[in-house]
Amino acid sequence: MGTPALEIVRYNKRYYIRHHQLDGYFEGLGAQIVASIPPDPEGYLKWLKSMRERYAARERALEQHVYEIHDLSEPDYSQFREFIALPSELPQLHDSSLQYSYIINIDDEVLTMDNGIHWVLGNIPRQDDLWLRAIVESIYLRKPTISLDICPEKHMASLALELPKPNKVIDYAFRIVTPRTNIREAHNVFLIFVLATVLIDCKNDIIGFGREWSPDSFPFRELAFALVSIASGQAKFHSFPAQQCNPRHDCLWNCNSQHLPKSPGWLDEEWVGNSAPLLEFGSMSHRPGEPPGASPIETMYWLDDVLVSLTLVVDGEAISKAVSWGIEQGRTNFQIVVLSLFKVSFSEVSLDDDEKPFVRVSSAVALSPLRAGYCVSTHPRERPELKDGMKIQRQRGQYIMQSNWKGTARRLRNMFPGLAALVNFFEVAASRRAASKSEGILPQELYRMILDFVDYDTWKTCLVVSRVLRFWCLDKYRLDDRMRIVGGPFVRLQKNQKERLLSFEFENMQTGKILPMMQDPWCVKTAECNWMPVIGSNRKALMLNVVVQFEPAGDVPVEDDSDDERT
Repeated sequence: MGTPALEIVRYNKRYYIRHHQLDGYFEGLGAQIVASIPPDPEGYLKWLKSMRERYAARERALEQHVYEIHDLSEPDYSQFREFIALPSELPQLHDSSLQYSYIINIDDEVLTMDNGIHWVLGNIPRQDDLWLRAIVESIYLRKPTISLDICPEKHMASLALELPKPNKVIDYAFRIVTPRTNIREAHNVFLIFVLATVLIDCKNDIIGFGREWSPDSFPFRELAFALVSIASGQAKFHSFPAQQCNPRHDCLWNCNSQHLPKSPGWLDEEWVGNSAPLLEFGSMSHRPGEPPGASPIETMYWLDDVLVSLTLVVDGEAISKAVSWGIEQGRTNFQIVVLSLFKVSFSEVSLDDDEKPFVRVSSAVALSPLRAGYCVSTHPRERPELKDGMKIQRQRGQYIMQSNWKGTARRLRNMFPGLAALVNFFEVAASRRAASKSEGILPQELYRMILDFVDYDTWKTCLVVSRVLRFWCLDKYRLDDRMRIVGGPFVRLQKNQKERLLSFEFENMQTGKILPMMQDPWCVKTAECNWMPVIGSNRKALMLNVVVQFEPAGDVPVEDDSDDERT
């Protein structure tokens, strides 16, 4: 039968993904995989050792011939032709149409089926196909589980890290404050729109694997760094040339447009010009002597004058650790972002009248509608079996992430409050930094005129040169050397489905033409106004799947956002 599925081997935290076009159901590919694992202890250990040796050799070959980027040599594509993508710690499984997936985890010795069914790899219950009969629907939609009524727990596993019990105690004098989530300015709304797109793009990976990630793990660090880079305005944006199809998708037989080749983990001059080689977000590729990715390898670091601290749980203990670390770095007045995959808290440290640290701190704010409880790396008992008389429990936040709940400023603020607060927090930090500088000696209007002629990198620098320059820079917010935001945010309705869509006015700086544009929720083709974030400084990564695209609004009128019933 034509039932596609993914067969995945995880070794050294990296996922080797193969696609099967046929017989992907449990009785087909699932049974084949179970049969391939020796049932007797001695045979199992020999098999496990062999598998680890085989994938260690694959990893060495990939590192030598593909992952390490050299200017004068091309990667050896033969090293990964059998896989649908380069092995990575961040698998980026975006195709939700696949019903079946199987992960043979030889790190933790777990066999995972369809994300939430976790078997002890060396103790799968095979007698009378018990493993197959024990797979049942859970009370959560499309999240299968293992029946505890017919299968002993000794056969089941969990991959999730244990979340520490929140400790509310803060070791310093403090006062609770409320973070600002209200957003009005066009550039801030745009940044929150991009941030929401990041989390929506990564939602399947977070739900599937997020509870396995520690703050120092590659996926956690990369995702967190992407959020703070975009929120702080440090990220840049790259666009692809307009064409009548999407270069990320497979081309039709009669398509003459350019399409991205199978990736070696980075993009070349054909796609990113002088920025090449530009890493793809999540790729393990790297320059010689450098780590993969764009993020710092530490879990605490300074982003300009703001301390970013990554943690599993945002609580008083995490805040205290961040305050202590900042003080040990010789700072007495500084701001802190404490960030998990699901929540964020903000702090400001200063000295009181007795020269002792005093902390103004916010409660933890949800980044998005996603919750830690949605994740399926946990033990199958966390997903109770759906029995007669029970109702399916819909996890509302996951549904929201699958819909267009980011089409207006109000929805962004209400559904992504932590992202809104993150953008506002970095806005305040940058404004203070700019205010500490000299205002210059030229008339303000002259600065505004000068900014029209500087290149994009100079404009980015001007954002923190002075308060006056920052004001004029934000008034016409540049996205690249070609386009800038000069009006909005507005709301327009999609013509057929009447869906609310975010809208701005862009200015083409090369022609001076003002372009009323509205969100393109489908991105079937590549429009003139398309952007993808580029994060990092020395090590840069393009978030290839995080696409924000706008199309001409034409005669579609601007709507009033105040009557949005879904907020």
